[in-house]
Amino acid sequence: MLMRGQRRNLRIFRDVVRDGHRPEESSTALSPWTVADDDWDLQFALGLRCPDLWYAWHDAPAVDGVATRLWIATTDATAWAAVDHDGRCNDRFTVWQHGTRRLWDEVEAAHDWYVRHGRPGPNRFGITVHPAGQRTWLDDPARPVTR
Repeated sequence: MLMRGQRRNLRIFRDVVRDGHRPEESSTALSPWTVADDDWDLQFALGLRCPDLWYAWHDAPAVDGVATRLWIATTDATAWAAVDHDGRCNDRFTVWQHGTRRLWDEVEAAHDWYVRHGRPGPNRFGITVHPAGQRTWLDDPARPVTR
């Protein structure tokens, strides 16, 4: 995912969320702080697996029962997810998703991939550039990093 300083200048309330959106509700045990805080190794890996996503924190949104909300959106504004923390429970979080993709599901899958591969730091990744494009890989060019 793009970090705050890398994302395009989108304002999620104006450019992504619309009044007519009817998001799907679910829950997760994966803390939003785990995937959107200061773990730079994880941020690097998520950026490779979810390159067109950005996130923003919203403290004290005007929503009953929500103390903090993590927003995730595509850079083309076609999908968004919100992960809510109620300020009390730290083992379950409410997830709202809308659009062409289920973004929180993608973030969870990328996080699971990161953990399964031993929490790799940037030094374990490589890139191969060729006339048709580029390909990132983990540990060996034969192990591509895919979305």
